[in-house]
Amino acid sequence: MSKKVISFLLSICLLISATSTVFGGNSYSFEKIDDDYAVLIGKVTTISKDRIKLSKISDELWSDVVAGRRSDYRYIQDSTNKDSFIFDTTNFEENAFHDGDVIKAYFFNNSTSKMSDDGEEIPRKLLMYQPHGKKITIEDKVKFLEKMQILKGYEDGALHLERNITRGEYTALVMKMYYNYTCNHFTGAYNNDGEIIFPFQDVPKEHWARKYIEIAHWNNVISGKNENTFSPNESITIKDCVTVLIKACADRDTKKQGLSVAVNKLGGYPEGYLKIARENQLITNQFPDKIATREEVVELLYNAYNHEPKFTYTYQVRKPVIYLYPEKETKVNVKVSFDGAFTFTYPEYNKGWPVTAKTDGTLVSGTTEYPYLFWEGEVRNYTPVLDEGFLVGKKETISFLEEKLSLLGLNAKERADFITYWGPQLMKNDFNMIKFDTKEYASKVSLNIEPSPDSLIRVFMVYKAANGNESVKEQILNKGERKGFVAVEWGGTTDES
Repeated sequence: MSKKVISFLLSICLLISATSTVFGGNSYSFEKIDDDYAVLIGKVTTISKDRIKLSKISDELWSDVVAGRRSDYRYIQDSTNKDSFIFDTTNFEENAFHDGDVIKAYFFNNSTSKMSDDGEEIPRKLLMYQPHGKKITIEDKVKFLEKMQILKGYEDGALHLERNITRGEYTALVMKMYYNYTCNHFTGAYNNDGEIIFPFQDVPKEHWARKYIEIAHWNNVISGKNENTFSPNESITIKDCVTVLIKACADRDTKKQGLSVAVNKLGGYPEGYLKIARENQLITNQFPDKIATREEVVELLYNAYNHEPKFTYTYQVRKPVIYLYPEKETKVNVKVSFDGAFTFTYPEYNKGWPVTAKTDGTLVSGTTEYPYLFWEGEVRNYTPVLDEGFLVGKKETISFLEEKLSLLGLNAKERADFITYWGPQLMKNDFNMIKFDTKEYASKVSLNIEPSPDSLIRVFMVYKAANGNESVKEQILNKGERKGFVAVEWGGTTDES
């Protein structure tokens, strides 16, 4: 088991000085359980005083999986368990489980072998369970969070759920929930001169929450009251609890960028974050401006473990155009597939474009000739990240495009079409960060052409305005080759689409 996993669940400790946030659950097929922790609902069969088997009772319940600190690309195919899990229950009373009980089980699911050398299944460690279908009280939720080592009372043994929670306390909890491994190994974010990068002058180095606030600031999870002030001892509102939580769950650059797009389209701060929270059953009708109590944070925490915040975001893919150059006049069918919706097509797209393609690139649909096929659309969950590319000044824009588009395989006419559309957009800015994000774009938008071309050239540009001082890792571009039946597509978007 990875240090990160062990750290996540063994050392998350909340001083209810730090009360909470929200985790939650996607529904996956049974074979797609993450290697951190998971949640399944099933029927109990007792094996021994410290072993139980949890068996599937329905596909719907069995696929109700919550995976913590989940990386979307890191699913594990679990061939050893199709319909059941064996759990180690040594931390529970001997008579806690009975044959036929239906429970929701919270457990480690690591990515190491599930079988011992003698072929027996290695039990997972059961962290916590709840009877399925039982009405859960606030006392049950507190007990659950204590058992999961998230909630801890004061020295007098009380939880004081009626009290408000502070900005510092809440930030500490959120960081322990979502960045716990980082919390345990964080030594500060430094600039090139060896100085810690930290703007909040009201959080001195000796402040108990300084480390957590640094991590949250470094990961763009929190904002100060102003440029130099965080106010760690000030109470926090429901809307800011939700905002910090949702930001923390977007723990990778692609998720952060997608979240920014989703929130902006839902109305910005705070309404966008609140809508995402409501859609994921993290909150209901709480007043956003109300000061959050510890009891309300317990509710939020508990909900988080059962409803992982999900959000849908779309990018506007602008003017992909498709050229076809067969070696002889050919009837061709072109299909574009993606998760999302067309906003415009020309000629009209009707489950595809059946056209007659001439050798000079002219396309005939019905009785009308077209120079290319055109579409625009909203593509869901496409997240361009400008991690490499080019910093291009306004004066160099046209020569840059001529050079790079030629290298990528576009001919003179295609380059002219591209530049006459995108040139004016780019030249509104003194500088642009430009990346040809074709690989990621192609993973979200499939292009099927029958008969298949001998050469398929796809070019997709992403850009955003820059100030000219950015440091950019230069993108390496591969030369586009044209031979035989050639198909070409180009399009683009901005990172604020």
